[in-house]
Parts: sequence; C-alpha cells; structure tokens
Amino acid sequence: MDNRLASLSSTTLLNGTPTPMALLSGTGEVIACSPAWEQRVGPPGLLLERVHEGDRGELSARMAAARAAAGSTSATARLVDARGKVTPMQWTLWRADDTALWAAVKPDREAWETQARILVDVFQTMDAVIWATDKEGVLRVSDGNGLAHFGIKPGQIVGMTMRDLYGEGSQVLELCRRVLAGETIRTDTVADGVHWIVHYAPHRGDDGEVDGVQTFGINLADHVTLAAQAELLRTCIDSMPIIIWAFDKDGICMVAQGGALAQVDAVERNGVGKHMLELCGSSPDVREAFQRALAGEIAHTEQVRQDRVWRTRFVPQKDVLGEIIGVGAISEDVTQQRRVEQQLREQLRLTQQQQESIARLSSPIIEVWQDVLIVPLIGSVDADRAAMVMESLLAAVVERQAAFAVLDLTGLDSVDTTTAQHLIKITNGLTLLGCRAVVTGIRPPVAQTMVGLGFDLSQVCTLRSLKEALRWCMSEARRGSSEARRGSGEARLGSGAARRG
Repeated sequence: MDNRLASLSSTTLLNGTPTPMALLSGTGEVIACSPAWEQRVGPPGLLLERVHEGDRGELSARMAAARAAAGSTSATARLVDARGKVTPMQWTLWRADDTALWAAVKPDREAWETQARILVDVFQTMDAVIWATDKEGVLRVSDGNGLAHFGIKPGQIVGMTMRDLYGEGSQVLELCRRVLAGETIRTDTVADGVHWIVHYAPHRGDDGEVDGVQTFGINLADHVTLAAQAELLRTCIDSMPIIIWAFDKDGICMVAQGGALAQVDAVERNGVGKHMLELCGSSPDVREAFQRALAGEIAHTEQVRQDRVWRTRFVPQKDVLGEIIGVGAISEDVTQQRRVEQQLREQLRLTQQQQESIARLSSPIIEVWQDVLIVPLIGSVDADRAAMVMESLLAAVVERQAAFAVLDLTGLDSVDTTTAQHLIKITNGLTLLGCRAVVTGIRPPVAQTMVGLGFDLSQVCTLRSLKEALRWCMSEARRGSSEARRGSGEARLGSGAARRG
C-alpha cells in the first residue's frame, strides 16, 4: 500500500508546483505534500487536526464525497496554524484511487473580501487609524476615520515612506525599526487634545519572518471623558447614604458601592462575590422581590437589620438586546425617616385628642336642673363634631334620665345643608330616647337659610331664647307633674269606690 501510494505522489509534481497540494490517505493523513503546502498548512500529519473544530465535520463529509465522485469537490474550512491564527481557506479534493485523495488549498477569496469590507467599514466609522509598511518602510495601507485629525484622507499617503513622512531621527521611525526587529510596542500620547493609544506589531509572512510593520491607533478622548464621568459618579455615590448593588442572574454580587456601606458590617462592606441573600436579607420578601426583578418588574422591600431600617429597590438589568442579565438594587437607610414618621403619627394622635377636647369644651352639656340639659353650639358643626355631640348628648340623656334637651344655636356661625342635616339627626335621636328636643337662639339669617333649604322643624319645639326655653321646660315639667298627680288621685278614687261597692 505504501509503495503504491508513494508512486502516486510524484516527487516532481509536488516539488514543482507552486500550489499548496498534498496526497491524503484513506484516514485523512498527509502522506506527501508540496513545499507550498508545508509552508501554508504545515508538515505531514492528520489534516483534520489542522482544521477548525467547527469545520471538521463538513470537511470530513466532503472528503468522503470526493472519494466517490468522478470529478473534484470543493469545500470551505478554516485553517488553524501553529500560532492559533484562523484563516478561511478554500479546499479542492479529487480522487487519487479507491481510498486516497489529492487535496489543494488556497485562501477563501470571498471570505477575505468580506472581512476586508467589514474592516474598511469599521475603520471608516471609528475614530481610529490603521497603517502598515513593508520592510523598507513604504506605506502599503493607510485607512481609518481618525486620519481626519491629521488632515489626511484614507489611502492618500500609500506609497510614501515613513522617512518622507516623519524624517530621519523621529520617534516613530525608531519605533518602526524596533518593531522590524520583532518587538511589539504600545504607546500612549496626547496631542492637540486628542488621546491616542497606538499598538505597533511586526507583520510576519508565511515563513514566519518579519516583513513589515502593522499599526493600529485609536482616539480615546471619549473613553477618557467617560472614565472621568464614572469617577465623578462614584464619588457622588460614595458621599450619599445609599448602597448600589449589582447581582448576576444567580444572585452573586458584582458591584457594591455607596456611602451607606460604612453603616453595615464587614460582610456587606466586602459584598462582591457574595450572594444577595447574605447582603440584603433572606426573608421571603427579599426573595420574591429579586425574582420579580428577574421577571422584568420593579420591586421594593423594607427590612430591619442591625437595628436599622433599610428600604431596597430591585430593578432588572438588561443588555443592549433587551435581555435581562441580572438585577440592580439600591438600598437606603430610612431609619431616621421612619422615626420622624412615627413622631408625626404620635403628634397627629395628640392633635386629634386636643381637637376632640376643644370640641367638647365648645359644646358642653350643662344640667341646669333635674331633667333639663342645655347644649350651647358655638362655631360650625361638621360631621365629626355632630357625631361627637350626638354621642355625648344621648349618653347624658340616658345617664341623667333627662326629659328635656335644649340646643342653643345663638353662637352658631352659619347653617348650610350639612349643618342642618346634623341638627335634624340630633333631634331625632333625642326623640327616640323619649327626650323632648328644644331649639333656641335661631337668628334671622340662620332661620332664612334653613327655610330656604327646605328643612321642616315643625315637630321640634323652637323658642327665641334660652330664657324662654327654660321657662317652657319648667312649665312642661310642672304640668307633667300635675297630670301625674291628678291621674294618681283619680286612680285612688276609683279604687276606693270599687272597695265600697
């Protein structure tokens, strides 16, 4: 087998062709190859080991198809050289005998042209410069949008030498000499307000020898501005009583920043790398808020940790495509705020109690004598005050067994629909308890308003003054007593007659 394959690999053919060509065994091993193949692909060995792993299946299938075909078969597969450089290649395969194949390879021109177009588009939009020279310092490439900073158009200086451009003894020329000697150099310079990062690297031919200089420079002015803005933002955050957190989707902390870190323990101060539950608490509320943020919602929690109240806001973090990649959180120490709120609630409670006390004082219930109560109404009567007056007055009527209750409206500022309704409710409540309601002190404007509103007080005793009301109550009380005595006497007489009969 080896002798037969060797006979197929004509030494003259392989050594004489400038094309990278090789003879492959049935297992895909390179048995013999041309010098151009060895220079481009490498020394004899298994071909698929030199091919990118993502393309091995396709190339293996094409090799099998070529063994069964009468003509040649083409394939595209990426070649990986000893330095790890990946190059798109076009492979041509044809049958040598029942198992062996001839193979030829060349760069995939379409892929190279596509890459070249992409690179040109990139460099014509980026604020960057790319140029390359041969060993003699002649510019072969000059491109990039950044050339505008120097008043140069892409391709304008191609063909000129570095010596013509910079002059003998210049720093750039010295850098090029060092790169031609195999050195890779990075420079960082600021000129005319433009911050350039420039990478100089040797260009190597297929034989691995340095045959030129390739350079890439990018203007970092925008990046420097962003860095300054980021530093300013960090300084502001560190001076504020908050903590900024950033968690990945698994809850691992990637960022912990903020002035409030000084108020927490060492675990939280050194939170990067720790789980969210260690830093923000492990309660069900925190777990739920984190999951809601991962689902795209904004959630809030409030917890007491280490005698302090922390309010945390969880928000989803998205990439440029809108996919959720983690959760951001802002923790704020609201201990003082909650303390002030509690103080305000207590103050409000005391104020309400004081208002109720003032309202009671403004509507006192006075027992002028047995069975008669007087309630002077002063100011205005709203729903709360009316309810309080009714509650207090009805309770006093029951407690003191009062038969009369006088509502004195002399001090009432005004009467509107609401006030009149409250007065009617109070008198109705008194009637239900068997207590006769008397309304006094209705001034002309108040009377006019009540008539205009259509309120009927015909069932309520109304008198001009408190003095008349007291006389009326005394008169009604005496008449009631007389009737009671007369009724009692008649009852006794009737009882005596019955006994005599």
